[in-house]
Amino acid sequence: MPTPRAASLCRALLCAALLQASGSRAQELPGAEGSAAQNLTCFIHDARAMTCTWGVGPAAPRDIQYFLHIRNTTGHMLMACPAYLGDHVHTGCRLEDLTLLTQHVHVTVTGSSRTCDIMFYDITLNTKLIERLSPPWNISVACNSSHCVVTWSQPRTWSHMTFLDFQYEVDIQRQNTDPGSANPKVCISSEPENRYEFPSPAPRPGHVVRVRAGDVRSARWSAWSPGVAFGSEDPGVPTLHVYLTVVTVTLLCALGLGLACKRFVRIQELFPQIPEIKDKITDDDRVNPETLRKDLLLQTEEAD
Repeated sequence: MPTPRAASLCRALLCAALLQASGSRAQELPGAEGSAAQNLTCFIHDARAMTCTWGVGPAAPRDIQYFLHIRNTTGHMLMACPAYLGDHVHTGCRLEDLTLLTQHVHVTVTGSSRTCDIMFYDITLNTKLIERLSPPWNISVACNSSHCVVTWSQPRTWSHMTFLDFQYEVDIQRQNTDPGSANPKVCISSEPENRYEFPSPAPRPGHVVRVRAGDVRSARWSAWSPGVAFGSEDPGVPTLHVYLTVVTVTLLCALGLGLACKRFVRIQELFPQIPEIKDKITDDDRVNPETLRKDLLLQTEEAD
């Protein structure tokens, strides 16, 4: 088994061989071929931070360590990475303070090793084009008896953007629907007011609306906003259930009325009504009360 000194000597010979094989490029970019970081990408997110990530070079030595620096286009140092990502080897960087960034920046990832020189990796970025848009916020839904209106606020961005730079996509889906029955999404062009009105007569079933933002200058789209529910959360009552309910109530009412009538008839049979004593004279419909009164007065006078 080789000693640590022998292993270090082998790594040094390997780096020297790679340097010799790299030729003129090694003179221009000092370091072993394949030792530089690879796939360096950076993006601005949450309107306030930037994250850069990269991979370890395929021929990098075991004790490799990477460092990130940001310069302007004239080569002036703007900042070094304040917080690295990764366990033992730096494979990313997160920057929370972007006040020194300009529209175009030069990002460089250098390497360090005790065994050989490491190539550097660099890219030039347009900070306006690497920003990942945040979803729209402050989403609300207001409804009347016939329509609903969805409103939202423009996403917060690090670079300066106006309403003319945005387009939106509105997704309104009904809750508790069968798979494959989704409603189509609606695209909204740049408007001073961020709103979408659509017909929705009451009572309306439960719906969920979400919105995402896009940059009209590119194919960049934000993630979808959290869903906002509106309408009734309970599913509509099926027509068959309504019909059965009405029929059941009608039958119960008819049955109750029938039992009440039957009971009344039985009471009448057990306790028949006693006939009243009638006055043959006053109860006779053919006798006129006025005529009867005059006759009685006439008889009284004759008797006197």
